[in-house]
Amino acid sequence: MKNVGILFACLTLSLLFACKPEEPEIPDHPIQPIDTTTVIDTTTVIDTTLIIDTTLVIDTTTVVDTVIVDPVIYKKCVLIINEGNFTTANSTLTYYNIEKDSVANYVFANANGSPIGDTGESLAMLDGYVYIVVNHSNYIYKADAETFVCDLSQPYMIGNFYSPRYMLPVSSTKAYVTDLEGSDLWIINPETLTHTGTVPMGKATECMLLVGDELYVTNWSRYYVNTVANNTVQVVDINSDTKVADIEVGFEPNCIVKDKNGDVWVMCEGDVNDPTVHSSLWKIDPNTKQAAKVWEFELKAMNLAVDPTGTYLYFVYGGSYTDYSIGGNVHRINVDNPTVMDNSFAISGAGKMFYKLFVDPWDGDIYVSDAKNYAQEGVVYRYSSNGSLIKSFDAGISPGYMLFY
Repeated sequence: MKNVGILFACLTLSLLFACKPEEPEIPDHPIQPIDTTTVIDTTTVIDTTLIIDTTLVIDTTTVVDTVIVDPVIYKKCVLIINEGNFTTANSTLTYYNIEKDSVANYVFANANGSPIGDTGESLAMLDGYVYIVVNHSNYIYKADAETFVCDLSQPYMIGNFYSPRYMLPVSSTKAYVTDLEGSDLWIINPETLTHTGTVPMGKATECMLLVGDELYVTNWSRYYVNTVANNTVQVVDINSDTKVADIEVGFEPNCIVKDKNGDVWVMCEGDVNDPTVHSSLWKIDPNTKQAAKVWEFELKAMNLAVDPTGTYLYFVYGGSYTDYSIGGNVHRINVDNPTVMDNSFAISGAGKMFYKLFVDPWDGDIYVSDAKNYAQEGVVYRYSSNGSLIKSFDAGISPGYMLFY
């Protein structure tokens, strides 16, 4: 999820040089056989002792944050996609081993002898593979979750989207992919990396959350599909692959999570073209498909993450609607008393530009990225659940989506 101002400014510039294709095409960007003598960054030490513990018990009910994470839980690391600069194809992967407290950058490039591409947007995990969604390059990579190597003897990349954003697997052979420029929800087979269908949505699609047999999809942007309002959450029956509901919420609904009571929460960032239309937080009852506005924020609010107990919602609040150089702080609310800000908790963003926020699904630690000026390499901060700083480490340019496994 790009910063709204940065995204729209960059998209506007890109449209001066290129038009949206009538049919999506896969780019010519194959990974070449690895030259074992090549080192991408000689100053970066990679932890070669990484071993994933495959003996852990599988919990097939686990759903984490805005996009489903594979139910095979390793609890060893967090993988961070650094988005890079738009149109410059300098996205990278940062690996942080939580147990060993060690960091490695450029892990994809070092493993494959090839860069990721232009604007890495998100990550997904399934059956021992990590899927890397590369937005502006228009493809998804499939790499080994231990080594980050793409197996050239098998399908390792799928394209033919318009502008893929997020991937959510629902089985070993089925996953949904949202798209910034198209009006359909893509269905792919993660094993074979083939397209298997679409769900007509009528709007651009963004973040997803699986609730039982229903998929909740936010409609964040109307930059390309501009004839419809971007103030809804749509619901898809994953058995029939049909849209069954349109739920009206605030403008630019983005992050979406589920709490301990089974309610669905959506952070709406506000109308990018009208600063008087503020950010807002909405709660959806999955049984009735009714939404209620819980907060309308005076200042800019973005991101939304839930703690492991489903009790606290974390978000970044305090930024400007018009000046994107002004960042916010991390705040939280209790879902049992959601109209009152928890004044006992706050993480100051002073001197930082907080960009993305995630919560460790096991111990509740809070990870926040600092994008700085979106042009230089950023930093990731790790805080305890009470807001105390545990660690900070360097990452790539615009540290974005974080995958815990």
